[in-house]
Amino acid sequence: MLVIFALSFAPGNQTIAAEYPDRAITLIIPYPPGGVTDLGARALAEAMEKELKKPVVAVNKPGGSTTMGGNAVATAKPDGYTIGFFPSSASIPEVYTYFYEAPFSSKDLKPVSQVAIPVLTIAVKGDSPMNSVKDLVEYARKNPGAKIGIHSKSTQGYLAMKSIAKAEGISLIDVPFDGDTKIVPAILGGHVPAGTPAYPAVISLIDAKQIKVLALLLDKRADFAPNIPTIVELGYHFALGAYLGVFAPKGTPDTIIKKLNDAIGKIAKDPQFRAKIHGMGTQVRFEDTKVFEKSINQYKDALQAFFKEEGLVK
Repeated sequence: MLVIFALSFAPGNQTIAAEYPDRAITLIIPYPPGGVTDLGARALAEAMEKELKKPVVAVNKPGGSTTMGGNAVATAKPDGYTIGFFPSSASIPEVYTYFYEAPFSSKDLKPVSQVAIPVLTIAVKGDSPMNSVKDLVEYARKNPGAKIGIHSKSTQGYLAMKSIAKAEGISLIDVPFDGDTKIVPAILGGHVPAGTPAYPAVISLIDAKQIKVLALLLDKRADFAPNIPTIVELGYHFALGAYLGVFAPKGTPDTIIKKLNDAIGKIAKDPQFRAKIHGMGTQVRFEDTKVFEKSINQYKDALQAFFKEEGLVK
């Protein structure tokens, strides 16, 4: 009788899973409206609507260094109707405890898919005599303590410049700025000889020859900037792994995760979606659930080792 009772529920459960989604999905963005991550998330939401045949509503929940948005997903009902479009700071907050606290950890989230990777640069003023990372290194040798504009010590820019400094035995002083809107003017004004702004912040300035990009902080060249080298191909290695991916609450059924993953995989191949994301200066790079989980764990280990070495661990 118990067996019959248990089996009587199986068809219903399968039907529920098969019908997902049967209503609107909320996609949480841990940033204010208007930024590249916000625009990328909205492009994904629009594409998911077409693929899943149900509304996907993008909702901004900024604050707490992206942890407010992260917590909104971590504490949501694990039914697939509240998911997030997150960077590492919102999805593995335990790694960044030196910089901020979060009421949840990566154990409270379930990776779905990696969608894209943000692209930072090593940039100098347009009329700078430096035309390569090698030139920047030589400048730093002749000018010990050369200043580099970064976003903060928790970002890829700091990791990259610190790794270059160690590899070359040079001294660089990191100067934190509150976003690209401060880094770029500092480079243009000659307050710092170089900086690590995001590629989208300098696209128009590259065309106007006001900014030169010496390298991208990537492992492979970007589709939208094939002529710019990456620091990895130049021989520098660091905790590379910044990402923008979709996450669900812990406990979300695997059948739902698979439906979302399959939909995002199709979207990532769509030429129109790719063109839209690349036009923002962000690189589409899809990873399915299993590969993304492995990548996150590797990046988390590398970041923890780097922060420990830098004394940035509580």
